[in-house]
This record gives sequence, C-alpha cells and structure tokens, in this order.
Amino acid sequence: MPEQFPAAAPQPAGILDRLRGHLIVSCQAYPGEPLRGPVHMSAMALSVLAGGAAAVRLEGPDDVRAVRAATDAPIIGLWKIGDTGVYITPTLSAAVEVARAGADIVALDGTARPRPDGLTLAETIRRLKEASPVLVLADVSTVEEGLAAEAAGADLVSTTLAGYTPYSRPGPGPDLALVADLAAVLTVPLLAEGRIATPDDAATALELGAAAVVVGSAITHPQSITARFARRTSAVAATTEEGTRV
Repeated sequence: MPEQFPAAAPQPAGILDRLRGHLIVSCQAYPGEPLRGPVHMSAMALSVLAGGAAAVRLEGPDDVRAVRAATDAPIIGLWKIGDTGVYITPTLSAAVEVARAGADIVALDGTARPRPDGLTLAETIRRLKEASPVLVLADVSTVEEGLAAEAAGADLVSTTLAGYTPYSRPGPGPDLALVADLAAVLTVPLLAEGRIATPDDAATALELGAAAVVVGSAITHPQSITARFARRTSAVAATTEEGTRV
C-alpha cells in the first residue's frame, strides 16, 4: 500500500440501510460566503440531522472532520477542487484525504471525462478501496455514465451532475426522467440529487425508484432561499407602487 494512504478504518455497518428511503442533506457553503467553514457547517449538519435527515453530504476534509467528531450519522464526503471539468473529488489523493477525514462514503465525479491525475474512474475506485473500506458514490449526468460507474466499481450512483455537463439535459428543476431511467437499469442504489427544490420533488424521486434523495440549496443555502422570497415580495411591491400612480 502506498505510504500516503491512511490505515483502513472499520467499515460502518449498515450504511446503505440507514440511507434507504430517507433524506440526505447537502451542507455546503461556497468560498467567500458567511457560512463557509467547519464551525458553521457543523452547526448546519447537526441542525438538519435534528430535523430528520438521515445523513449529510459535506465538502472538504475540514468540514468532514468537524462533523465526524460531532455525530455518528452517515457522512458523504467530497472535495471540490476548481470549478470546471472534473472538479468533484477529481483525484485519487483528494479522495483519500476525504476518506481519512472520516467520510463513510466518498463522492467523486463519475463521468468519463479526463481526470487531472490521469487515472480512470475504475482505477480511482479500485485504489481508493484498497486504501480504505469506504463506499464510493459516483456523481453522473446520464444513464450511460451511471452504468459505466457501476461497472467501474461504484457502490452508489447519484444524478448530481444532471444538467451540469455540456451533454446532459439542462433544466430549472430536477431531472426526474433521468432518475426513472437510471432506477430501471442500475443494480446499485441510486441517489436523486440536483435542483430538488420541494418536498414533492423529493417524494416523486423516491416514487420513481431512487433509494434516497439529496437536497442542498433548498434547505441549507440562505442566500438563494432569501432571494426567492425577495424577488416575489419585490415584484408585489413594484406592482402596488405602480398601481398607486394615477
């Protein structure tokens, strides 16, 4: 085993059973935002777990490490490096760091696009599992990518990247058609993620065959939540003001 790999930790029992049929909440803040950092994300994670989330999805080893110290709830960890191309846990070394920080599941880009370290998806998954008993979640954008990720050794597949690759279907809402299509062909659990904005969206994804649903901004991003309310109230205010001008 290469020296940079951490010693393997015991695989948490029943992780997939703890997720099935439940809500996973993505607790992330973008660089420069007030909530960025492990202190705030730990508080956010504990809050959503108290509200009924079965697990959390966290970005960066620091956030994973902080939340791991505060709860034994399942953690999906990732590390965004860059913001174009393959940037969700783009290298084997990044995946190993996320595992070392305490993630139960490591999420990584599950597309066929070139990875910065030159490894294939299958090589990355194989070597990560040799280093640690973590489960691997492949974030994909198409049915073909989901099937390829399963063949490459991914333990779970997620629709996270639907609409965020140049060749996948864009849209303002979740790609529920992709959820249904993947659920029909995969043998590993499918997570529905991406632009799920309402409880009805989440329920529909489960009804279409997703094993669990991941919700992020609609719960944990105050800026975008506030902006929706502000746009609506501003529109009413503008209409009211216009109506008073006679």
